[in-house]
Amino acid sequence: MIPEILKTRAEQGFADQFIAGKAGLPGAGNAWVEGLRDAAWKTYAATGLPHRRIEEWKYTDLRTLLRDAYPPAPALAEALNGDDIAQALGKDMAGIDCHLLVVVDGHFRAGLSDVSGLADRAKVHSLGDALGDPEDWLKSALEQTRSDTVLALNTALMTGGVVLRIEEDASIGKPVHIVHLFAAKDAASITTRNIIVIGAGAEVTLLESYVSLGSTPAQRNSVTDLRAGDGSRVQHVKFQNENLSSVHLTNWMTRLGADMTYNAFQFSIGASLARNQISVAFAGEGTSSHLSSAVMARGKQHNDTTVVIDHAVPGCESREFSKLVLDDAARGIIQCKVKVHRGAQKSDGYQMARGLLLSEGAEFYSKPELEIFADDVVCGHGSTSGQVDENLMFYLRSRGIPEAQARALLITAFVGEVLEKIANEDIRAAFMNMAETWLASEDE
Repeated sequence: MIPEILKTRAEQGFADQFIAGKAGLPGAGNAWVEGLRDAAWKTYAATGLPHRRIEEWKYTDLRTLLRDAYPPAPALAEALNGDDIAQALGKDMAGIDCHLLVVVDGHFRAGLSDVSGLADRAKVHSLGDALGDPEDWLKSALEQTRSDTVLALNTALMTGGVVLRIEEDASIGKPVHIVHLFAAKDAASITTRNIIVIGAGAEVTLLESYVSLGSTPAQRNSVTDLRAGDGSRVQHVKFQNENLSSVHLTNWMTRLGADMTYNAFQFSIGASLARNQISVAFAGEGTSSHLSSAVMARGKQHNDTTVVIDHAVPGCESREFSKLVLDDAARGIIQCKVKVHRGAQKSDGYQMARGLLLSEGAEFYSKPELEIFADDVVCGHGSTSGQVDENLMFYLRSRGIPEAQARALLITAFVGEVLEKIANEDIRAAFMNMAETWLASEDE
C-alpha cells in the first residue's frame, strides 16, 4: 500500500473497493486470477493515481482531477431494450448495420446483443465468464508488462467486457460494434476489459462506442487489448460520447503481426475528463499502421490523447494524424511518441497534430516525440494551432454566405479532412453528421 500521507480521498476509495469487493469479482476462487489481481493492485498501490510529476501525465494530473472513487456499478436489474441502446447511441450511430455486442455497466448482455451472423467466423464470450477458468491464450493477453497505474487499476478491479476471437482468413463484411453503455441510476464506476484476437489473414471492422443513458455521473476505466495476426486487415474505430458528468479513461493496446494493415480512428465529443492512451507495437515486418483522431470539446472539457508507437522490427510504417476543435475553456492535449528500436531499419514514422481554437480561453497542448536508435529510417513530426482563417471567412462572406454558416463550413472542412481517413462509409457519414450537429448546437 502507498504511504498513508500520500493517499487522496479517491485513492482511499479505490483501496476500500478492492479490499471489500475482491472476493466478489469475476474469477474469485481461481488462484491464477486472484494472483493477477493482487500483483496489479500492488503495482497501482505503490504510486497511486498518476500526477503531473510523471512526464506522460504532465497535462492531466489525475490525482488532482479525480476527487472521489465512485462505487462499482451494480448489474442493472431493470430491463433494457433496443430502443434504449438506440437512444444512447443517437440516430446516426444506431443506424449503422452491424453485428452488435452490448456491455451495460460493465457486464456483457447477450440478450441485447446480436452475434448470429458471426457463428462460423468468430467466437464471442463474456470476460466475466472466461475469468472463471481462463485458457492459456487468455492468460497471456491479461498479463501486462507495461508499467501504467491506470492499467494496473483496471486489472485489479475489472468486472467484465467482451472476449472476441476471429478465425483465420475470416472476412466479416459488417462492422462488429461493441457498445459500452452506462445506465446506472446512481453515480458509479465501470471497469471493463475487451480482449480481441484476430486470426491471420482475417478482415474485419471493429467499432467501439462509449455512451450514456441519462446524465448520472460515471467513472470509466476501460481497456481494449487487440492482437492481429499476420496478413490481416483491420479497421478499428472508437466513438466516445459519454455524458458531461463522466470521467473516461481508456487504454488501447495493439500488437500487430507481419504484412498486415491496421487503420484506427477515435472520435471524442463527450465526458468532462477524457484520457485516451494508445499503444501500437509492431511484432512483424512489413506492416502499416495509420492512427487518426478527432476531438470536439467546449465548456470546461478536458481531453488528452497519449500515443506510443513502438517500431520494434524493421520495415514498418506508422502515421498519426490528429485534429482538435476547442471552444470556450476546453483543453486539448496530444502527446505522441514514436520509438524506433535498434535494428528496426527502414522504419517510416510520421505524426501531425492540429488544433483549431474557437475562443481565447481554449487551450491546445501538443508534445511530439521521436526516440530513434536506428540509422536507416524516415521519421518526422509537425504541429500547428490557430483560429478560423479570417481570409477564408472574408472570401465566403463576400459571396453572400452568412457569418455563422461560413464559420461552420470552415470548421466542418477542418474536421472533415481527418474524418476522411475512415474507410467505412456508414461510420464516416455518421461522424460527419455528429460533427455538424455539434457545431449547430453551438448557436443554440
